[in-house]
Amino acid sequence: MDYGFRGSAHYCRPDTHEATRIVHRALDLGINLIDTARGYGTSEELIGKALRNRPEDVVVASKVAIPAEIADEPKRLREAILRSIEASLTALQLETIDLMQIHNLTHAILRNDAVWRTLEDAHKAGKLRFLGGSSYGEEVPLAALGNDRIRSLQVPFNALDRRAMPRVFPGAVQKRVGILVRSAFLRGVLTNQVNSVPERLALVRDAALRIFVQARQTVQSLSEMALRFCLSFDEVSAVIIGVRSTQELECNVADAEKGSLPPEQVNQLCQVSIPDERLLDPQNWQDLI
Repeated sequence: MDYGFRGSAHYCRPDTHEATRIVHRALDLGINLIDTARGYGTSEELIGKALRNRPEDVVVASKVAIPAEIADEPKRLREAILRSIEASLTALQLETIDLMQIHNLTHAILRNDAVWRTLEDAHKAGKLRFLGGSSYGEEVPLAALGNDRIRSLQVPFNALDRRAMPRVFPGAVQKRVGILVRSAFLRGVLTNQVNSVPERLALVRDAALRIFVQARQTVQSLSEMALRFCLSFDEVSAVIIGVRSTQELECNVADAEKGSLPPEQVNQLCQVSIPDERLLDPQNWQDLI
């Protein structure tokens, strides 16, 4: 999918050839988790082709969307979920998906027995190994920790958006639930693209520049700071990144290999905040992305 901010020179996707090269290079570098979704354009198909004939033991995670318009129709809902799972399996060229996450998990979905019965049936049939959820904010992930079927949570987390830290992280550790963090680079804000951020997000841009100034004695780039910040938390099982080229991939892996930031620097970065937390949520940027 095209990604970033509309109108930016960085708003694009890699072509098919480069996408395949990225996956192969990721495997060569030791990356063993690939996260995708039925709703991510042609991502599943490209990944399926790229993984074909590769012997690596890679964990593949995808997502199933729960159609809200038929949430109260158990039969149609079941059919839609199973169709989505089968489409993912076909596209990824797999017999089993290691981790199937509910895309945009909500309180209503957590309460919908038809959803969980269907997913459990798919699990028993060998279509899925584990179930997880992908969500926003803090309240839904906290509620999801009460569902023993959920073995992982995918949540936004970065040096500016730390809402998952106080309660979700420790709750997940207590429940032995994996935490996959996304938005490590906040859609490019926490990279060298920071100065091309739309003016409406000027407060976010300025905060990103402030934390870079605080960290520049330790890091060489804003993206290095962003990635190493996420890797500084033991509660984090994996950090999901998106790249457009093998060069970006290699730079990110090199940054990750430098390891965690010093604890005192992490504490310092956590002091930077933005008065309006809604500005940190890409769900509120729809007209810009």
